[in-house]
Amino acid sequence: MKKISIFLLAVTCIFTAGDFNAMAQQTQVSETGIETSDTKKDTIHVIGHAHMDMNWLWTYFETMKMCNDNLRQVVSFMDEYPDYTMIQSQAAVYKFVEMVDPALFKRVQEYVKDGRLELAGGMWTEGDTNLSSGEALARSFLLGQRYFNHHFGKMAKVGWLPDNFGHVSQLPQMLKLAGMDYYYFHRCKPYMGSFWWEGPDGSKVLCYANNTYNGKITPELNSELQKIAPDKNRILHITGVGDHGGGPSRAEIELVHELNKLPDYPAVKFSTAGTFYNRLSNEMDGRPTHKGEMQFIFEGCYTTVSEIKSGNRNCENLLFGSEFFNTLNWLNGHKYPQNELNQLWETVTFNQFHDILPGSAIYEANRQAVARYTETERKAQELKDAAFLKIADEVKFQEGLGQPVVAFNMVPNERKAIVEATVYSHEEPATVKVASWGANYYGQNFRTVDKENEGAENNPNVNFLDPDYKTSQEGSAEILASVLVRDGSGKTFPAQITFSKPTPPGYTSKVQFVDDNLPAGGYKTYYVDMTQKGEKAEPVSFSNNTFETDFFIVKFDMKKGAIISLVDKRTNSEYVKEGGELNKLRIYMEDKKGGMKSWTLNKIVKEEDVSNVESVKIIEKGPVRACVETVKTWGNSRFIERTYLYKSYPRIEYDMEVHWLETGTDSTDSPMLRALFPLNMENPKFHSHVPFDVVERPVDGIINGEKAPSWLTSQSRVYGVTPETADGQEVPAQKWVDISDNSKGITLLNKTKYGHSYHKGDLRLTLMRAAGAPDIYPNLGKFKISYALYPHRGDWTNGVWQEGDDFNMPVLAGEPHSLALGKAHATRPETGSFVSLDAKGVHITGMKKAEDSEEMVIRLVEVEGKEKTFQLNLPKNVQSVRKLNLIEMPAAENSGATASGNSVTMHIKPHEIVTLGIKLR
Repeated sequence: MKKISIFLLAVTCIFTAGDFNAMAQQTQVSETGIETSDTKKDTIHVIGHAHMDMNWLWTYFETMKMCNDNLRQVVSFMDEYPDYTMIQSQAAVYKFVEMVDPALFKRVQEYVKDGRLELAGGMWTEGDTNLSSGEALARSFLLGQRYFNHHFGKMAKVGWLPDNFGHVSQLPQMLKLAGMDYYYFHRCKPYMGSFWWEGPDGSKVLCYANNTYNGKITPELNSELQKIAPDKNRILHITGVGDHGGGPSRAEIELVHELNKLPDYPAVKFSTAGTFYNRLSNEMDGRPTHKGEMQFIFEGCYTTVSEIKSGNRNCENLLFGSEFFNTLNWLNGHKYPQNELNQLWETVTFNQFHDILPGSAIYEANRQAVARYTETERKAQELKDAAFLKIADEVKFQEGLGQPVVAFNMVPNERKAIVEATVYSHEEPATVKVASWGANYYGQNFRTVDKENEGAENNPNVNFLDPDYKTSQEGSAEILASVLVRDGSGKTFPAQITFSKPTPPGYTSKVQFVDDNLPAGGYKTYYVDMTQKGEKAEPVSFSNNTFETDFFIVKFDMKKGAIISLVDKRTNSEYVKEGGELNKLRIYMEDKKGGMKSWTLNKIVKEEDVSNVESVKIIEKGPVRACVETVKTWGNSRFIERTYLYKSYPRIEYDMEVHWLETGTDSTDSPMLRALFPLNMENPKFHSHVPFDVVERPVDGIINGEKAPSWLTSQSRVYGVTPETADGQEVPAQKWVDISDNSKGITLLNKTKYGHSYHKGDLRLTLMRAAGAPDIYPNLGKFKISYALYPHRGDWTNGVWQEGDDFNMPVLAGEPHSLALGKAHATRPETGSFVSLDAKGVHITGMKKAEDSEEMVIRLVEVEGKEKTFQLNLPKNVQSVRKLNLIEMPAAENSGATASGNSVTMHIKPHEIVTLGIKLR
């Protein structure tokens, strides 16, 4: 009876506009939101909200219209109801309004200034934090908060990711460094209601989590207090229809007013998140603290729509390189392309929205995202190449040694590295015969020959039009595709031609070699003479189906093209589980009856190895590397697998050319492709590279000897789907995952993939998913997928982070483009270092010009969990250095950095993210 009477009272009480104005006069707007004079014990803070999904079930242009329509409705209701408040995240939303409707944008600015329209999130969009890199997340905060500050004179105080699919460990520190002390979300919560979330560095934010960000206003609203905060007297209720809904309806707004007048009912007031959190911060006695990441949900999103995943990683890597080279050029007096780079970052961070990057949008939206990534890659590559060539052109070369090539190491440590240089020559390379352009579109169709002793044109075994013809074919196995490479001192390097094609009137070739001492954050000059074969060097040894390199003994099953034994000569360790095959391709059929197919790895109803092998060939066996090519098929798809073994570098690489023609529907099970690595490891630890951090994940449900907590197990079942659990937990990782015991380990590096699992000794990388909804064609076509194995001593701290950076951003080597010009501009020596860092476990994640000053900005992170003092060496003497936050404003605490000459010395705390603003003389 009580509920009925409340309902009747609620729906029949009608107030005039004058009543609402009188009510509004009893409230006072402050910097933190709407203050009330309620004396009631319990308070329900109500905030209007319209969660807007960028490019989800609609395209970019409808998203733009949706943002304008929603904020138009917000302004209209604020005009009508003087106490009404609204929260809206995502700077991109406001920019759409600024672009389309300047008059509306002005009204929005007025209500933001009044404190009734609350800025939130501080990010460009509500970006996925699992798949975005740490640096990309930093840029989203930089773009978002600076946009807010520029257009509204204030910034967001509350982190806001209500709809995201997991929360990374370093987010508390990133929020604090972006000016936010609070965080709201609702998925993957370890606790209901309020709690503290602590990052690995000790940063803490006050969190609040409930069951929905689309709450409704009903007479039963008071029951939410008991559900969410039974031990407290305050809850946050976020109400309103998202996407095209514009937030709460007029009826809900009026019902808030009516419920607030009821006796024996909590105070129900429009408020702000800032007001709620400020009051909550004084009422946290007895509330828990959570440490570490909060995961996992919608595991299918780690893989769905392969082109979006590769586009994201490629853009992140290219933008790092572009900023690296353009910063060096800027320091040398050239213009820094700040607007162009920021626009590219806007596109990348927009596409990192939690339905775009995860691949959970419709076909048309996914195609738009891929197109935007492709254009961003093109522009970033052009900016990068132009800046690289400016530096290369300033190098003073020797004459008569061959074609000069400048190789740049973007990692700030002197190191051993694989160098691959693209070289043009008017003459055909001395050791290869290249097929004509009509049979050689991709540069793989050439044959090694000894031109001094054999006329290739007279060899009856050669058919240059054969599309399967590759390097080191039968009859020339001992003739190496070598070329003469030396540095300025005359030292020669075993070098191998890995690519050559006619580009009339000459030839374009790729030459690969290994240098043990590449300068830190700098360059080295080499001379390539394509007219001479390399000095005598033995190829990678091969006998009895076994290759031997300086580091490994690798046995193949030449009928399957698989590695069946991998022995590390440094530790005498066998990495392959008995009877196992590395890089076994396996198809997993996901149940056609499963739900939320793009989001969820549904129940596996069948497993099937890709066992139909068309061919296995050794297509390279040179002084630098060997390659085994295997062609397999399954269903309508084809897999061309190339396994590369380096003679003097401890990495085994896989280049997969996947012709994927599989789909999933409501009437057919959906195929998923994984690469499996059965490992011979006892009591291993499973570590993953995540944004700005390395985290340990459970092994078969156990972590640190105990059952994994709920926040490290699948949460997908909460949303009415049945995720696969017996098959092992899929986890997101960035550039690598690592399996190590107490003495040795093996890292799985990747360039464009994110979904990993380790189950019953099998390390797995998920390559493709057919999914089936809402995009029924998420992956169709030809895809290139690159990943690698990196065996090592000790655990992941033994050079793994650096190796992941190198695999994703390899040495950039090329010939200067203006050798025919005068040489007065050539003032640099043949080798040089610009940026070096001496502390193990401290890594540079970004380098750029500052947004508002003439400072160089460098971001670093400590990843081993140890206090350190590092020395950073720069290309010029240091005038001043200061510590900044993520949005390039002065940090709350002094950096403690000191400058001497061209060096900065600074203490860094465990897991600390440090942004330095450095002015050079």
